Amino acid sequence: MSAKEPKSGFTQVQGINLHYLEWGPADAPDLLLLHGWTSFSRGWSTVAAHFNERYHVIAPDLRGHGESDKPVTGYRLRDFVEDIRQLIDNLGLDRPAYVGHSWGGNIGTMMAAQHPETISRAFLEDPVYWKMINAFVTNLPKAVTRLDWSEADMRADAAKQGLTEQQADLEVYRNHHFSRDAITRLLTDNRDWAFECEDHLRRIAVPTLVLVGDVEAGAYMLPEEMAYYRRIASSNVEFRHWKQVGHLMHDARPEQYNEELAAFLEG
Repeated sequence: MSAKEPKSGFTQVQGINLHYLEWGPADAPDLLLLHGWTSFSRGWSTVAAHFNERYHVIAPDLRGHGESDKPVTGYRLRDFVEDIRQLIDNLGLDRPAYVGHSWGGNIGTMMAAQHPETISRAFLEDPVYWKMINAFVTNLPKAVTRLDWSEADMRADAAKQGLTEQQADLEVYRNHHFSRDAITRLLTDNRDWAFECEDHLRRIAVPTLVLVGDVEAGAYMLPEEMAYYRRIASSNVEFRHWKQVGHLMHDARPEQYNEELAAFLEG
């Protein structure tokens, strides 16, 4: 099965249908890829292409995104965590290595703390913690306005982030495949995460690497946040800062990202 032709499937979790893509041999070690807000499973194609010969790769569309169901409610962090816990069980995955970008990183943080028996390790790409979650809520009108961007606006933003034309095509596609209700509820229903994340970081019980981008380039974790989290996080957690790269690390620097992930998985 090539990375260009993944298997497409659905599984029912908490009464909704969750769509997922699947690459690689079923008997290989399991690798679970979780996207962030407004993205979708195909955003992991470059990563899947690199790992699909050695790993059984699963990339779901989160509720409200892609081809998964888009309920009007049910967008608290714990709802996403339970979705993924049930997906792992339904698909018979054996403690997969967990990779999460942005909100997918938040989900992974909670899973690594509350359900460490379900995953073997966590690789978290520029998760949205603490101060920045409050910034998102404060700027809700601006965030929702982005849903109405023209294709030209989206391509200009992709170019600013250093994305290729193919990656820009994915940005345009995904902007039409998530629910406005989902994004609004995500931004308004998760205020408590600003306080919960500290507790989760203290209790992470699996090997975890948090990649942090450069705020000046569009990443979401402030330098003082990273310094604070380094002090209070579990000994299982390591933070690593990338300079001059923004929030979309696996798109902007795919070779470096895949090398970093491979070293983490094999370490």
